[in-house]
Amino acid sequence: MRALASRWFLLIAEPRVQRILLFVIYVCLALGGLELVATPPGKFHAVLGFGLVLAFGALVLVAGVFGAIAVLPGIRWLERAGIVALWTGLFIFEVLVAALQASTISFIFGLVLGLLFVIRFIQIRQYALTPKLG
Repeated sequence: MRALASRWFLLIAEPRVQRILLFVIYVCLALGGLELVATPPGKFHAVLGFGLVLAFGALVLVAGVFGAIAVLPGIRWLERAGIVALWTGLFIFEVLVAALQASTISFIFGLVLGLLFVIRFIQIRQYALTPKLG
């Protein structure tokens, strides 16, 4: 069992621990998007309407799925597509936070998450796939 886990770990592109943490973040985003699609909050309908709330949830879901599929093996073009979908979803989130007059912390959380993925986008922008080392 340990040998199998070690072999799987070595299949992950470098830096492995960073990619595993990003994978967990992408899975959480996908689960959040799924929750938004399955049971969208009523307050969101008042601001955006039913169709845009579903689009918002779908964007977050797609961003999480694309990122989760792409991050471990290093499929950078697919991860970039997920990040762009995430930015669009975060923009809608920021509009919701402002329209619902939610706390400043909610607005800052969305902004920080978007900026963290700007950093990730810059890290992976050069290649379509993760380059092989040595």
